[in-house]
Amino acid sequence: MKPWIFDEFTTYLNEIEITTLCEIGTHKGNTAVQMILHLAPKGNTLSYIGYDVFDYARNNVPFNQKERNGKGGASKEFVIKRLNKLKESFPNFKYQLHEGLTRDTLQKNSFDFVYIDGGHSYDTVKFDYSCVKNSKLIVFDDAKNKNNANDVPVFLNELSKSVEIEYFKRWAIIRNYA
Repeated sequence: MKPWIFDEFTTYLNEIEITTLCEIGTHKGNTAVQMILHLAPKGNTLSYIGYDVFDYARNNVPFNQKERNGKGGASKEFVIKRLNKLKESFPNFKYQLHEGLTRDTLQKNSFDFVYIDGGHSYDTVKFDYSCVKNSKLIVFDDAKNKNNANDVPVFLNELSKSVEIEYFKRWAIIRNYA
């Protein structure tokens, strides 16, 4: 995430105490590293759980078109190296990476914070949300419709009939805590 965008994003990272952090759409780990560098120095135990298709999306034009992904794939090994380097600096930090389609790897779970920025097709976003909907704070990226470039806004519009959603810039936020 570009630094000036991440500065705004930290508003959500600071909203609650986060010990379990889930990111759907790890890609190269850029946002993961930013979130971990922001949270780990606070001293709490921090568990990062990342989901991505990694190399599966590399040069896989049909898949990227279906999921409305513009970035393509990234190397899981590259992300592992980045996260292992963080573990050296922060003994309170641990992580898990799950490789594959979330319909095969993501199970129902709740986290303190979830960042959804994986596949952008309606079915994928709906499935991902259904698995993490009981989490305390859920942030969807790409919540604004960019010339029908993704189905995230379509799903959020449907979801807004039953769940309170706040929109800020490029994100949609769902809070499930008192």
